[in-house]
Amino acid sequence: MSLRTSVLKNEDFRRLCLAQFTSLTATYAIYFASMALVEEITRSSAQMGLMIFSSTLPGLLFGLVAGVVVDRWERINVLVASNALRVLVALGFAAAIHILPQTHLLLAIYLSNFCLSAIIQFVASAEGATIPRLVEENRLLAANSLFNLSSLASQGAGLVVLAPLLLKVGGGEAVSLAGAVLCLVALIAVASLPREGSLRPREGRTLGRLWADLREGWRFIFSDRLVTLATFQLTLTSVLALVLSTLAPGFVARILGLEVADAVYMAVPIGVGFGLGIALVGRRGELMRKEGWISLGLLALGLSLAVLSFPRRASGLFLPLILGVTLALGLGFALVIVPAKTILQERPPAQMRGRVISAQLVLGNAASTLPIPLAGGLADLIGIRKVVFLVALITLAVGAISTSTAAKG
Repeated sequence: MSLRTSVLKNEDFRRLCLAQFTSLTATYAIYFASMALVEEITRSSAQMGLMIFSSTLPGLLFGLVAGVVVDRWERINVLVASNALRVLVALGFAAAIHILPQTHLLLAIYLSNFCLSAIIQFVASAEGATIPRLVEENRLLAANSLFNLSSLASQGAGLVVLAPLLLKVGGGEAVSLAGAVLCLVALIAVASLPREGSLRPREGRTLGRLWADLREGWRFIFSDRLVTLATFQLTLTSVLALVLSTLAPGFVARILGLEVADAVYMAVPIGVGFGLGIALVGRRGELMRKEGWISLGLLALGLSLAVLSFPRRASGLFLPLILGVTLALGLGFALVIVPAKTILQERPPAQMRGRVISAQLVLGNAASTLPIPLAGGLADLIGIRKVVFLVALITLAVGAISTSTAAKG
């Protein structure tokens, strides 16, 4: 019996995956509905940017606190409370669409997205810290591959299927009501998971103790070489993903000569490649150490970006080349993300996992804020293809360093 099959037979892990899938499907669907409403009401890119900002800001404001909460409180109760809050936010969003005039509805949209993103900080840390308790250590890599596959599927279900369909049938209200039902399903799924008891004493919950807890998480990250590398590598993939998202419209229009709307189709082979990478690591993870998979993924990312900087038009032989390269990009992302996340779950003590995971998430959010304007401005100055090639060289250099480090380890 394969490790993936064994993990799927774990009823508690299946419940956690169900909760993640349904709640993320609801969240992505509400995000999509929010974007559609903002565009319909304002026809303003600035207002759209404000909506996106309302979804990214909580990562910086709540990320580190989320890790402390997850380590000091019962993690299953954190998941139950978070999904209950998601139900309330979705119902409130539906009521706002039904009742409020358009000028006030914008504020409700920003507030709803802010709340959903803030809740995700606690959920992501709690889920990541709970998985190692539900599955055996030798099955952790397979479990993470399945969990990431569930996350990828939820994006497709929420953004591609549920939100567009319900927007046409019943508008934003229908999307938010369906989201409330899905979050309720998630709440029921996690409520039956076994508790582990509070990992930290309840006394001393002062600001001083909070600051000490935060420092403990960061101190552990920098005291463990593998955790330090995995944190940096995950942060790099976050930055790469945002840089590519920033450059994608201009690359499609100015380099490939296609319509800007066609940029969305570039995401399809990336998603397929990501799914293949998840399957590869989940089924054949024992073929090499996790550091080896990460190094392979970074090299695949760097080489793919280097090749992507050469085509000038999406025609002739260039079209299948571009599709193959974007598929390899998705594969590279998966080969880095799944093993690196597994390292962040395996290495820290159980009572510190939440802070380590949330610290990485905060670092990723913080490091991703500068590249968006920087990449866009640099592309206007020297050209998109040169920026893509520069990013490729940086990624290849990190991949080479990671390969050298993995060989020494």
